[in-house]
Amino acid sequence: MGKQVKSVGGFDRISNLSDPIRCHILTFTPTKDAVRTSILSRRWRYLFASMPTLDFYRCLIDMPRRNFNNFWGFVDRLLFFPDRVSLECFRLHDPTSKNDDHLRLYGCISAALWRGVKEIVIYSRNCPVFPTLLLTSRSLVILKLNIAGEMKVPANACLPNLKTLHLKNLVFADGSSILRLISSCHVLEDLALDLCDFRNISVLSIHSLSLKRLCLRLVEMIFENTGDLNYVVEINTPSLVYLECTELIAECYTFSNTSALEKAYISIYPWDATYDADRVRGATHLFPAICNVQYLSLYIDNAETLFETDLKPGLAFHNLVELEFMIPDEDWNGTWILEFLSHVPNLKKLVLDVGSTWKSAFMFVVSSQGG
Repeated sequence: MGKQVKSVGGFDRISNLSDPIRCHILTFTPTKDAVRTSILSRRWRYLFASMPTLDFYRCLIDMPRRNFNNFWGFVDRLLFFPDRVSLECFRLHDPTSKNDDHLRLYGCISAALWRGVKEIVIYSRNCPVFPTLLLTSRSLVILKLNIAGEMKVPANACLPNLKTLHLKNLVFADGSSILRLISSCHVLEDLALDLCDFRNISVLSIHSLSLKRLCLRLVEMIFENTGDLNYVVEINTPSLVYLECTELIAECYTFSNTSALEKAYISIYPWDATYDADRVRGATHLFPAICNVQYLSLYIDNAETLFETDLKPGLAFHNLVELEFMIPDEDWNGTWILEFLSHVPNLKKLVLDVGSTWKSAFMFVVSSQGG
């Protein structure tokens, strides 16, 4: 019996699997680890080159600068490997990039697009000139860019199959570029705009019949880069179920068709440099737009000022069962919350985080009948 167990345990089952199955197994490992399998045997030698996913996350962080040319040469060989037919995903995390790396990154993105890539995720400290094909690709389904640089959207931009678009730290110097980009994504479901700079534009219009998830984090963009609070964000998204909004003010937002909304995370920061009590009070106009949600998280930097404005008569959060308030100011009165709760008849769970150090957390579980 012992001999039989030894025989079974020494049997190399993985190497006897077909190449497509072994390639699929390798996709669950970082690319640098997949490459190491080439020393296992002759059958494994070039198998990594046929992987549908190329993920170079954190590969360059600890790499000496003198080795960068070898790294980029290796990436080029993988992208242009003659047996590679298609590419599912290309991810690159390059926080150390310099100006002379731009052409390299441009070439990698272009090669991935020519391979029919479906997902591109790029984090780079500097921005290359984006290939025109990036914004006219019919294969792209997911595009995530975290790049400190400028993006110009051509007039012929068209991403007919793109469902996820996440942009961070990008500058849109041409005011109409972001509008063209959003309108070019015909089946977009997930949109995130994080610390992006929209210049020469007074109205940001987000109109999408297919959009289900929207994240807008614009605090630093407005405060640090422009200092201009005279703008409008128009949101018309009838299929939206998830909303995350972080703002200096909320008066600038107008919503249409939000009846499908289920979860909302709202954060309002009236910083001293731009503090305007009237604008903070005006944030209560958001409540009718989100009154259908089942879960609501509110981070209010100055809740007393916000709730000086009476809520609209007849306003009710009938579907809301879980509510979370986060108040960084320890010197809060708290009477406003009683008024707000009178508009939430079916609440089951209430969580209060009070104090800038988040030392105090109170959770109240309300009966299933409400109240």
